[in-house]
Amino acid sequence: MSVRRLALMILGSAFTYFQYQLKQLFASLDFLQVAMQKMTVYLDTETTGLSPPRDEILEIGILDDQGRALIDSLVRPVNHSMWPGAQAIHGISPADVANAPTLDELRSGIIEAVKGREVVIYNAVFDSRFLPAELEYAAEVKCCMLPFAEVYGEWNDFRQNYKWQKLTTAASYVGYQWPATAHRAIEDCRATRAVWRYLSQL
Repeated sequence: MSVRRLALMILGSAFTYFQYQLKQLFASLDFLQVAMQKMTVYLDTETTGLSPPRDEILEIGILDDQGRALIDSLVRPVNHSMWPGAQAIHGISPADVANAPTLDELRSGIIEAVKGREVVIYNAVFDSRFLPAELEYAAEVKCCMLPFAEVYGEWNDFRQNYKWQKLTTAASYVGYQWPATAHRAIEDCRATRAVWRYLSQL
């Protein structure tokens, strides 16, 4: 065998191996891209009341699936100076949010946190109404409360569906231990994550 032919054979083998390695690399990149697209985050808000746009967000939490807080911030409302009914539930006072950023100031960070991701919210219908523009960037928004209601199994004859349960009930059902007080946004995100993971294993 001539040296030239041997060199060509070696180059051919090296090129074939190089092609294989490139295919493996591209496959890995494709896998990572899909994984990123399917990445789950958990979102919760505390508000001045139940009726946007009249009511406003007072606190927002966004948690990734590894338990890292992407956003954990109080929010200063622009049209409310007091909210006694809501304050009695979540404990957030006007003084607490006096120096907090507004929703407009947080918007770009919220969009970055949800963009291209699966966003799980305990009561998705409620929270989504406060963040319609921001959640347009999510790959998907999923409600945790509705599938949990079915698992919990308390039937409502009047409505002919399963009764919605509070997050505290759901968290207790799946054995989640609250590290802090419920009805604060990032803590509710952590509880929602626990419930969602429980549901995902069924």
